[in-house]
Order: sequence, then structure tokens, then C-alpha cells
Amino acid sequence: MKTKTFLISLIFFVLPFISADVISLNSGGSEEIVINPDTYIEGFFGCVSLTCSYLGYTCGDWADGCGKTLNCGTCASGYTCTAGTCVAIPSGGGGGGGDGGGATTSNLEVTPEEINLNLAINTNVKQIITVKNKGTSPITISISQTELQGMVIFSENSLTLAVGETKTFYVAFVASDETGIFTGYINVGSVRVPVSLNVKTKLLLFDSNIVVLNPDYRVSQSSDLRTRVTLLPMGDPERLDVTLNYVIKDYNGKIYLTQSETVLVEKQINFRRNFGTGSLPLGKYIVGLELVYPGGVAPSSAHFEVVQKTAGDFFSSLIFILLIAIILVSIFIVLLLIKRKRDKEKQQPANSQF
Repeated sequence: MKTKTFLISLIFFVLPFISADVISLNSGGSEEIVINPDTYIEGFFGCVSLTCSYLGYTCGDWADGCGKTLNCGTCASGYTCTAGTCVAIPSGGGGGGGDGGGATTSNLEVTPEEINLNLAINTNVKQIITVKNKGTSPITISISQTELQGMVIFSENSLTLAVGETKTFYVAFVASDETGIFTGYINVGSVRVPVSLNVKTKLLLFDSNIVVLNPDYRVSQSSDLRTRVTLLPMGDPERLDVTLNYVIKDYNGKIYLTQSETVLVEKQINFRRNFGTGSLPLGKYIVGLELVYPGGVAPSSAHFEVVQKTAGDFFSSLIFILLIAIILVSIFIVLLLIKRKRDKEKQQPANSQF
């Protein structure tokens, strides 16, 4: 009995100094001490930092019981953060102005709406992003990236905005030693800002630029994407064959079209290139151009959006077809009149003999 009393006294003496394991008496009444590691209970004796997945949260900002804020992330498009879990937004509905990016797109105004930057390898560029709460209640939104791992650094991971309040944060875009065109998104709450990064070699002998010519950068489905390409020598004039690699891809990195050609360049040249969009689903894309020459790459890209054909597009096509038909008929009539006139001229000498 004295031994058990001593053990109980010892346990209560050492409890204040224990932070890792739970000590309990064997329930069978023996005098053995049983040590059971338990994450939930050990937090009672000392603070244990937990993770989002351990607590069962997948989105939002949460406290882990130690005074540490956990940024559990942002839900994908079409989902909203509810009680720490990403759930599908009902059709016709929108996510409420809540924690960790639950604010609907209509309640947020994010500027710029699209980012297209040129960087040299092993350099970085800072971009300021402005966010305004246009809703009727305060909101807390999270800030994250998609498909840009290792290429972005945020000054803030979340923002809290009062009604009508505007705040800014910056994103540092970092280019490694790999050239190319990289696409992805900056996620500001439920708003996704498309990003395209054109990473070039530091020493440029040539530069390139591609521009979308379609009005408002919108292309009706099955219509042509119209572009203008500019190739610019940066050094001393030199006749050189360069390779032009074209690509159409979405902001998740999926490639829909690739095309190449070789061009002789000795001075600045401009030309147009059209690309079919018949197989492209509705959505936002970039058309990219990589100018490849010995010792370097000069990429550039431009944003465009494939939209549904409208009645206006149908009538425009119909009018165009009618105009072509009228021109062809007019040419046929003119040729017919010329033929008749020549036939008359041939018959006139024969008639004049009588």
C-alpha cells in the first residue's frame, strides 16, 4: 500500500515536467506504470504543433491549439470552403464571403486580371496585385499558386478586407536557369489570375513578340486565331536562320497545338500567322512563340479566350459568303459579256460582205 501511495505521489510530482507522453496506472490494479504516447492527450500536458491534415481541415485558416495559424489552402474552382472542407458550389449558387478564400468572384475585384511577364534566366520580377472587397460583409481570403511551384514568392499568404476596403500585396516571380514559357494561376480567394512567364536567355541576339489580332482577344469557337509576329535582331546585322516554335496551351500547362518553321532573319521583320481553334474547348489560353537560335532562346506569349459562337458570328459568316458569291457572279457576268462582245466582233466582217 505504501508503494502504491508513493507511485501516485511520484506521478503528480512529475506531471508538470512531462510534455511528450501520457503516464497512467495499469487498470488491473498492479503497481506497474504504463507509458502511452498519444498526440491528442499530450497536448494537455504541453503544446504540440499539428498539421491541417491531422486536424481534418483541407482549406481555410485555422488555429492548432498552440496559438499557431494553419493556412490549409484554397479550394479548387467550383468548390467553396465550408467548415474546413472543400465542398462543391451548388449550381446557380456561389460561395459565401467566408474564411480562406470562400468569397465569391463577384465580391472581389482583383487587378491585374491577367499577368504576362518577360524574365531573363536567374532573375526575378516583382508584380503588385490589388484586391478590393465589393461585398456586404468582411472577408478573409487566402493567396496561393497553381502550376507555378518554385517560381513565386508571396508577401502575404492571406488578407482580411473590410467592406469596401482595398489592399495590395506583391508577388515575386523567380526564373531559374530553364528557358521557356511557363503558365499557371495566382489564386486570390476564389479569383484565379492567369499567369504566363516568358523566360529568356540573358544574352539576346534576337527578340520576338507575338500579338493576338482578334478583337478583345476573343476567338469564336472554330474560328481562326489571328496573330502578328515580330522578329528583331538585337546585335549587329547578321543573316541567320532561326527556328520558330509555336504552341497553344492552357494555364494548367496542357498543350493543344505545336507548330514549327524556319525563317531567315537579317533585319526586323513582321508577318502574320493564323491558327485554327476548332478542337479547343471554351476557356482561356496563351499562344506562345519560342525563337531558337544558336546559343539562345527568346520566348514571348499572348493571352486569348475561346468563346461560344454567337448569332452575330453566324450572320457575319453568312454576309461574307454572300459577298464572295456576289463577286463570283459579277466576275462570271463580266466574262460572259466579254465573250458575247467578241463573238459579235467576229460575225461583223461576214455580215458586211452582203
